[in-house]
Amino acid sequence: MRLPRTFKAAFNWLRTLFQNLYFWGGLGGLLLFGIAGYVLVDAVIMPSYTRHGVAVRVPDVEDRSFEEAKKLVTDRNLKVRRRVGRYNPGVEQEAVVDQNPPPNSDVKPGRRVYLTVNAGELPRVDVPNLNGISVREAKSRVSSLGLEVGTVEPDSVPSPYPNTITRQEPEPGDSLKEGATVDLWYSTGLGADAVQVPSVLGRTVEEAQRLLLQRELRSVVVDPRTSESTQDESPVDTSETRRFVRRQGHSPNTEVQAGTEIRLFTTDDSTQVPAPDTTTQDSSVVPN
Repeated sequence: MRLPRTFKAAFNWLRTLFQNLYFWGGLGGLLLFGIAGYVLVDAVIMPSYTRHGVAVRVPDVEDRSFEEAKKLVTDRNLKVRRRVGRYNPGVEQEAVVDQNPPPNSDVKPGRRVYLTVNAGELPRVDVPNLNGISVREAKSRVSSLGLEVGTVEPDSVPSPYPNTITRQEPEPGDSLKEGATVDLWYSTGLGADAVQVPSVLGRTVEEAQRLLLQRELRSVVVDPRTSESTQDESPVDTSETRRFVRRQGHSPNTEVQAGTEIRLFTTDDSTQVPAPDTTTQDSSVVPN
C-alpha cells in the first residue's frame, strides 16, 4: 500500500526527529527542570509561605479584662478581634466571657482570635407601685423585675390593712438598674390610740396629707375627674394642676383610731373651697 506523499513526508520528518540526539537531550532537560521546580516549590517556597509545621498555642484569657487578654494574645503573634456579648451582671464589665479558637488550641502565627467581652449597660427597671398589696406579693413583684428586696419593716404610722405595703423606697416610677434594692414598710393594723381628725378643708392635697400623717392618719384622695379613689400616704401631687380639699370624709375633731383613712374630696378650683383652718398647724414633719 502506497502512502500519500504528505503522510510520507511527515513520517520521514518524525523518524529523523526521533533519531536526533539533540531532541532527546532537550526533552530530558525540560523534564529535569520541571522536576526541580516542583521540588523547590513543594519543599522550600510553600512551607516558607504557609509556615508548615509552625504552630502557636492560643492562651486561656477567659475571665480576664479585655486589655489584659489582648496583650496576652498579641504577645504570641496572634491578632485580636473584639466582640460584644450580652451583659451579665455577675461578671465584671469588659471581662472576656468567651474566645474562639478555644484555649490551648494550636493555630498558625498571625491567626485572628475572637474575644467576646461582657459589655453594655445594666438594664434599667421602673419601680412599680406596691402600696396596698400584701408583703408576699410585693416581694414577688420586686424579684420578678430583677430587683432585690431590701429591708422589710413595720411602718411607724398605723394602717387599717395589716401586712400590706404602706411605703416603699425608692418611690413608684423611679428608674433603677437591675439588681438595685427596694425597701418596704408594711402595716401592723390600726393603732390602739384615739386621735382627733384635723380640719384640712381648703388646703392643697399635699398640705392635707402632711397634716393627717402628723396625726398618724392616712388619706385617700378622691378625684372627680376620674371618679377614682387613690391611696396617698406620702405628700405627692396627684396631677400637674394643684388640687384643693373641698370636703373630707371625717368631720374635723372627730375621734378615730390611729391609722384610719380619711377620704379627701378634691377640686382644682380654689374659689370653691372654704378658707383653711389656721388653728391647725402644719409642722411639715412626716413620721418615719
